[in-house]
Amino acid sequence: MELHELDYFVTIAQLGNITKAAQQLYVSQPTLTKSLQRLEEEVGLPLFQRTGRRLVLTYAGERYLARAKELLSVKRTLDAEMADIRREDVGRLPVGIPPVRCSFSLPSVLPGFRRLHPNVEIRILEDDSEALDEALRSGQVDLNFYNYTAPDPRLEYRVLAHDTIYAVLPQGHPARSQAVPRGDQWELPLSTLAEETFLLQKRTQRQGQYIYELMRRQHVSPRRILETSNIRAAFALAVNGYGAAFISSGLLRHLERDAQFDRYLLAGGPSLDFVAAWRRGSYLPECAQDFIRLMQQA
Repeated sequence: MELHELDYFVTIAQLGNITKAAQQLYVSQPTLTKSLQRLEEEVGLPLFQRTGRRLVLTYAGERYLARAKELLSVKRTLDAEMADIRREDVGRLPVGIPPVRCSFSLPSVLPGFRRLHPNVEIRILEDDSEALDEALRSGQVDLNFYNYTAPDPRLEYRVLAHDTIYAVLPQGHPARSQAVPRGDQWELPLSTLAEETFLLQKRTQRQGQYIYELMRRQHVSPRRILETSNIRAAFALAVNGYGAAFISSGLLRHLERDAQFDRYLLAGGPSLDFVAAWRRGSYLPECAQDFIRLMQQA
C-alpha cells in the first residue's frame, strides 16, 4: 500500500463512485479500479459494497477510511513542514467553511492566496459547523473557519472577528416600540419576539446553537419555529414579514444590500467569535497562516 493509493481510496469513499473519483483525481478509471482491487486484496476484506454504480463502505471500509484520513493528514503536515524548511511553495491545503460564509469570503480570499502561493492546491469542504469539526478531527481538512461556541480540547483556535447576533424584522415592525437604545443601536429582550415565528438555523450550525442556548437561558418559548440551514432564505423571509431571523453581523452586512429591514441587538446575548481552527499540536505551514490572515482581512 502506498500513500497515493490511500488518497484514491478516500476520494472513492467520499464520492461513492469510481468514475467521479477518477475525474476528480485526474487518473483513468481502470487505474483507480485496479488500485482498489489491490488494496482490498492486501487488506483481505471487502472495503465497499457494490449497489449498482454506487459504492458504499462496509464496516471494515469505515474503519479503514478513518485511519487513512489520519495517515494522509500526517503526511500533509510533514510535507508542509519540510516545504517550509526548504522554502518551497508546494502542497495542498484542505479548508472547511460553512456555505454562506464561503460564498462571501472566498471570492476575495482565493485570488490573493494564489498570488502568494501559486502552487498550493486549495480544497474546499462546505458543510455545517459540527460536520466541519468532525472533518477537522479526522484529518479530512486541516483548517476550518466558522463561528465558535464551545471549545474542543482537541482543537486550537484563533479569533479573527467578534460577531454580534441581530434579530432581523421587516422595516417598521411594532417591536420598535419595545426596544431600548444602546449606543447608536436598538436592543430587544428575546422574550418580546415570542409571538413571532423564529427562523432558526439548525442545531448543527453555530448560529442555531447560539439562539437555542439563549432561548434556554432566558426561558423563551416562541409560538412557532421554522428551521432552515439556508441563512439567505431566513433573512429573506424575515424581511418579508414571515418571522424573526437571527443573523450575525459578519453575514448581515453582506446580505442587506438594498433590503429594507430593522435589526435589533438581543439583550443578554454574548458576542459570537469567528475563528480559524486546526488540530491541537499540528504544524501550521506558512500557506495556512497566510490563508488565515487573508480570511481575517476579508
